[in-house]
Amino acid sequence: MQYDIEELNPVKRKIKIYVEPEEVAQIESQIIRKYQKEVQIPGFRRGKVPPGIIRQRYGESIKLDVIETAVARFYERVLDETRLNPVSQGKVTDVQFEDAHNGMEILVEVEVEPQIELRQYKGLRVEKETYAVTEEMIQEVLTNLQDRYALVKDVEESQEGHLLTCDVQQLGEGDVPIVGRKYENVTIKIGSGEFDPELEQQMVGLKVDQKTIVRKTIPLRADEEESSPRVESYEITVKAIQEKVYPELNDEFVRELNEGNYETLEDLKEAIRKNLEHDLEERSRKVLVNRLIDELLKENPFEVPESLVERYLDHFMEDLKQHMDSREINEEVFRENYRPEAIRTIRWHLIKDKIIEKERLSVTEEEIDEIIDKFNVPDDQREALRQVREYRNRVARDLRDQKVIDFLIKHAEIVEVSPSGAEATARGGEGKSEPSGRKSTQSQSRDQG
Repeated sequence: MQYDIEELNPVKRKIKIYVEPEEVAQIESQIIRKYQKEVQIPGFRRGKVPPGIIRQRYGESIKLDVIETAVARFYERVLDETRLNPVSQGKVTDVQFEDAHNGMEILVEVEVEPQIELRQYKGLRVEKETYAVTEEMIQEVLTNLQDRYALVKDVEESQEGHLLTCDVQQLGEGDVPIVGRKYENVTIKIGSGEFDPELEQQMVGLKVDQKTIVRKTIPLRADEEESSPRVESYEITVKAIQEKVYPELNDEFVRELNEGNYETLEDLKEAIRKNLEHDLEERSRKVLVNRLIDELLKENPFEVPESLVERYLDHFMEDLKQHMDSREINEEVFRENYRPEAIRTIRWHLIKDKIIEKERLSVTEEEIDEIIDKFNVPDDQREALRQVREYRNRVARDLRDQKVIDFLIKHAEIVEVSPSGAEATARGGEGKSEPSGRKSTQSQSRDQG
């Protein structure tokens, strides 16, 4: 066997294999002997059929079997001798084979692991956004707590701030109900603007069981040629009107929250501040890590094998279909949209392994045990997890990944900045910053809903 390897691109190779006539003849003889043992031809005992008759009757099948055997055998031999590290099955693009006397020529294309040369992974310059906890943020958490523990009482007439439970029927021309446009048991907080500010103002002064029609004028667009604006109309049937009575923010309210962990309102504010600081620091770190990865990938470019991208997208689509249940998925659109993310994830995975290898980042069995010991599970479950090698390997992999991140951060040039609008952005997670506490039955039922 002789072979030649041509680099088509950084991650694809074309292998040209020439199999000597003697090697092909040996394979062909083995195939024919197999046929002699398996076929039954009248006039001959099994295993005694002459090779010439076998060739005459099964020539094309023998030829295909010879090609299949030769491709598998000699392609595998080339991989063993060259250590190409393919990332996918080789694709046979051509086979030249007439008979054993002329040998065989095989062309295979295969994708291989990219050769990653770490150019720069230390001293990466990235910005880290730092968020300051403000009094407004603390007050927003307190307001949310008041809302959670508020009592709800029925009232006779709706006013701004009241909760209106009603059926909403959209009306067409002549105030005729539009089929399929009725919405039952809709809850509207009057004055919040969540339903529609203009329509909500028309709901002030309503009573239970009252019906009324509210209307909204839709301004004409620049490209519309109608003579007058369009009007949307809805019939509102009031079912209930309720008012929220909020608890006063004082020390007594705080003591009722969570069995005495906080004695005063100031204690609660300080706890909220610390939780917000923790949440914002976690968020800032996540952004920093993503920026570090992006900078790392920019400084160390390399091509990703197409087969790895397709395999990643295959797994992504399988997971997506499981979560989407029976809903129809446009697979082509999803694959195209997530393709850049697939390439980024694969590049990060490959370069991360390269850093682990170069910096000799390792994880000890003791470190794995320390992580498992922190799990909030019963002792017997924790001990069982400690004995499962597959689970320990998973913990070790996560620890190594974390060590790569810590290494990059330690050796990075990090510039702290205070972004404009940081406070507003930070408020998205205020619910997590509330202190844990005992909820009232009413609050629990609302949360479950």
